[in-house]
Amino acid sequence: MNLLLISVDSLRLDFSPGVSAAVRTPRFSDLTRDFHLCQHCFSVSSATRPVHTSLFTGLHPFEHGIEGQHSPAMRQGVADLFDLCRRAGYAVGAFSEAPDIFTGLSYADHIAPLPPDEQLAGWLQRREPTVLFIHYWSVHPPYGAADGLAFGEVGQLLADGRIDLVQTRYRAAIEQLFERRIARLLTNLNLSAWTVFIISDHGQSWRADEPYHGQTLCNDVLRVPLYYRLPSEELVGRGLISLVDLFPTFLSLLELDHPYNGFARDIRSPFPPEYYLAEIDPGPAAQQGRQWSLFNASAKFTCDQATQRETLVETFSERPLAALNTRPYHQAYAALRAASSYVQAEFAPAADRTILEQRLRALGYLE
Repeated sequence: MNLLLISVDSLRLDFSPGVSAAVRTPRFSDLTRDFHLCQHCFSVSSATRPVHTSLFTGLHPFEHGIEGQHSPAMRQGVADLFDLCRRAGYAVGAFSEAPDIFTGLSYADHIAPLPPDEQLAGWLQRREPTVLFIHYWSVHPPYGAADGLAFGEVGQLLADGRIDLVQTRYRAAIEQLFERRIARLLTNLNLSAWTVFIISDHGQSWRADEPYHGQTLCNDVLRVPLYYRLPSEELVGRGLISLVDLFPTFLSLLELDHPYNGFARDIRSPFPPEYYLAEIDPGPAAQQGRQWSLFNASAKFTCDQATQRETLVETFSERPLAALNTRPYHQAYAALRAASSYVQAEFAPAADRTILEQRLRALGYLE
């Protein structure tokens, strides 16, 4: 069994190939005609660092400790997918267009700068069982803006009311990535020998209260596409899944021996949890505070712990619902935290905050 896991940073569901008619990716669509596209997948957060940490550990942000982009350290003793695969004898390759975004995380040493496509294609031809992770950054802001900053030219265009131009650039970045990079990679893939997942870590928002992402838990930033091809014709087993559910799915598919005690469930399981969870801590400079959402296929409750603002909406449409009694949601969230076997662990030594801030600034996160 070989696994190819591709993460496309900042890809909204409604701008994804196969979902939006305005995004034209004929080559990618042809190569993935036997793939399944799940449109009811939610992320666990709205920022790159917490989402990928959940993806690689099967833990929620409150468990592994990376609750926002600025969180400097994970809890100690948390196993990650890369270590587990290497111990099981897999050849493991992990590459990113922006490896500095993982600074200070326990799995960061596994992730190298993205090499040329020819070298990536070589990984797909290896004889030994292989796990290959690729993180693409080119759909992330600034979508090719001249200043290269996430919070620069794009922010000014949004302030000037030019969301049309921002979205045009965004679509162009998506089409270029899927047609020129991902499609080229899939051309070299023997699909009979590989299980493939193509995901987004979070979406993108162009609202006044969240010009980018990592500030709220609205559907613009939480709903993400999931393209997958399993060795059999198995499908996602329920009407709603979370990205954190991929970790136990990987454990099963790759036959990894790991005593996993998290809350996530294999995507093929037909039994949903009572609630799914998403969390984000936007950081001290944000207008919003730390937020959490509990949701199922019907309703989504969100609480901002700093402002005490609460919302209850329909999960997919986000139409407001009457919040007659929100206490059960607070009780359920407290019960989740109390039931976790990971939250008592100490934090690992933190990354040097100056280095982390420098690298986030270089990526355009800080002005």
